[in-house]
Amino acid sequence: MVMVAAQRRDAEAELNLPPGFRFHPTDEELVAYYLCTRAAGRRPPVPIIAELDLYRFDPWDLPEQALFGRREWYFFTPRDRKYPNGSRPNRAAGTGYWKATGADKPVAHGGRTVGIKKALVFYHGKPPRGIKTEWIMHEYRLADAGGRGAANKKKASTGSLRLDDWVLCRLYNKKNEWEKMQQEKEMEASHSHSQSCGDTRTPESEIDDDPFPELASLPAFGDMGPAGAIMPKEEVKEMDELGLGSDDWLSGINLDDLQGLCPQPGDVDLYGSMLVSPMGTKTEQDCGLFF
Repeated sequence: MVMVAAQRRDAEAELNLPPGFRFHPTDEELVAYYLCTRAAGRRPPVPIIAELDLYRFDPWDLPEQALFGRREWYFFTPRDRKYPNGSRPNRAAGTGYWKATGADKPVAHGGRTVGIKKALVFYHGKPPRGIKTEWIMHEYRLADAGGRGAANKKKASTGSLRLDDWVLCRLYNKKNEWEKMQQEKEMEASHSHSQSCGDTRTPESEIDDDPFPELASLPAFGDMGPAGAIMPKEEVKEMDELGLGSDDWLSGINLDDLQGLCPQPGDVDLYGSMLVSPMGTKTEQDCGLFF
């Protein structure tokens, strides 16, 4: 595809036409200045028409083989005969065949007929049950001249199937379906490219609002006792009923009551009793049992 696109650009550049001009020759110009020149072995005015065996392809594959064009495409192609000793051309092509439609039209130049124009329609499948398509071809061949008929008879006598070395064909789609298909492909390609290079952030619908769901199973701060100890719900309920489950119980105690609970410096007996070893008291009681 890249090489074909490059060939198209080069062919159009070789025309060296001013902006707005296009290669749009008439029937007379195609036969007189391109087909006659190519059949004589000389180079056409510009190398803009591709050379290939057109009858080896389906018409929808030919635009990619052309050197230029978006709605119509030009080709030089040989023609073979259908039977070794006949003059009927072989119209089989690709997966179908070309069928002539309408009458042949003479192409004149300089007051004489130099070529014949024939219109053909492509049918997909095998005759006579082929399916008609929208692909149209105008075939330009040289008119029979004195030496040409003798040359064809010589080829037939040698068993060659070649009927014409070169004919010129103009191909187009009646409904421009190929151009629409190319536009759809370009849109799909650009869309897929934008998706691959677009925003890769996670959608908000997929974000978990709770990043630590395991914390939901832990008890609330109100269910924890003093020093952060976790208490059963029954004890928390009892403490709430007694008013111990919150800090409100401190509001009912005044400063004098708190001082009364604390020992004063003068209370020596109290400090002395606090210094008595509990082990000693227990020993005296135990000794009293022996008396």
